[in-house]
Parts: sequence; structure tokens; C-alpha cells
Amino acid sequence: MSPLLCVRGLSKRFDGVLAVSGVHFDVREGDAVGIVGPNGAGKSTLFHLISGALTPSAGTILYRDQPIQTWTPERRVRAGIARTFQKTRLFYGLTVEENLASGCFLNSGGGVVRLLCGAPRRERLALQRRVDEILALTGLAPFRRRFAWQLSFGYQRRLSVGIALASAPRLLLLDEPFCGQSPQSVEEMGLLLRRLRERGITILLIEHRMESIVSYCNRLLVLQGGRVVIPTASS
Repeated sequence: MSPLLCVRGLSKRFDGVLAVSGVHFDVREGDAVGIVGPNGAGKSTLFHLISGALTPSAGTILYRDQPIQTWTPERRVRAGIARTFQKTRLFYGLTVEENLASGCFLNSGGGVVRLLCGAPRRERLALQRRVDEILALTGLAPFRRRFAWQLSFGYQRRLSVGIALASAPRLLLLDEPFCGQSPQSVEEMGLLLRRLRERGITILLIEHRMESIVSYCNRLLVLQGGRVVIPTASS
């Protein structure tokens, strides 16, 4: 079986500086791959290239055997690639439930205006079922009617994962999901990642907490100076 994601000779140059240089790795279906390395190693740039925020200077990105390096971010989301960001991107004036509903409907291509003004009843019911499923999966059901700004930082991080799940991804890119959280929140986030893998979601994550990487990932990809220096084998 072909890998879910194949990166071949991927490079990104900024004003003569190679932020990512000839990166080559595979991600198999069901993997949880941790990307580690010092600041400036190229981790975030690599995420931007895979998610479509940046266009590579050279190289190929294959997702399900299709070259996607010229695809827009929106097309990649529709194909099953979703991501979170190091800084949470939430609608702080909306409730948890409304944040998830917005993510579900926008990712379906419907748009909030259609949801509010003219979506068929069956679509609204399907949306509510999807929101309820994500609330249960992320453990946010008790907070569904709280505003996003009322959540602790750990729960805000979990909500950002929930919004990414709104597109029903097969490949989920997580940017420092454990950063800045209490030990209890770290443990709860780790349990969520295990539940996602049990559901068949493949995970690629950036993290600085080595204990979390070792606990929740089956492979490591070590970057330094924009290059892969240690690609570990699957376990």
C-alpha cells in the first residue's frame, strides 16, 4: 500500500536562504509522526508547504498518490488535509458549539449565510449531528454553550483541534498541541490524539515536549537547518 503522504526533495527558498532543503519522508496511514528540531529548523515552513500556505521552490508532495504542491489550501482541506496553528484561531465571541458549527459548514462549502438563511432542514440536522460528534470526541460537550474566550487555554487548544476535525480529515497537522498546557491538559490532549488514531486519522505534529512526542508518536522526524537529519523507523 502506498503511503498516505510522500514528500520528495521538498525545498523552500526565501531571499536566497533555504528554509527547507531537499526534505524527503513518507507518512503511512495510521501513523503519528512527530517533527522535532531547534528553532529555525524549518518545522513550521514544512507545515506551511504541506497545508498549502506556501508554494515550494522545488520538490513534490504526494497525497494519496496525487501531486498536490500546486493545490490551494481549500482544495487540500476538501481532499482530507486539515491543520491547527501554534496560536489558536477561534471565534472568541461565539460559543464552542457555534465555533464547531461554523467550521463544519464552511468546510462543506456551504457558507454561514446559507446556513442561517436557507439551508435545508436535513443539512441543518446533519450539521448538528456532526457538531455533537466532535463535542463528544473532544470532551467539550459540557462547555458547548460557553464562549470560546471563557475556556481555559487547554480547552481552547482542544477546540482548535475540534474545528480542524470539522472537515473530517484523513491527515491532521497539529502545530505544538501540547504547548503551554498544564500536566492534566497535556494528558487529556494525549488521550484525544489516541482516540483520533483509533478512528483512522493520521497525525503529523510539531512539538518541543520530547516526553509527549515519545508517548504519543510512533515515529520521529528530526530537522536541523531545513534538512532531515534523523528519520526514525516505524514502531
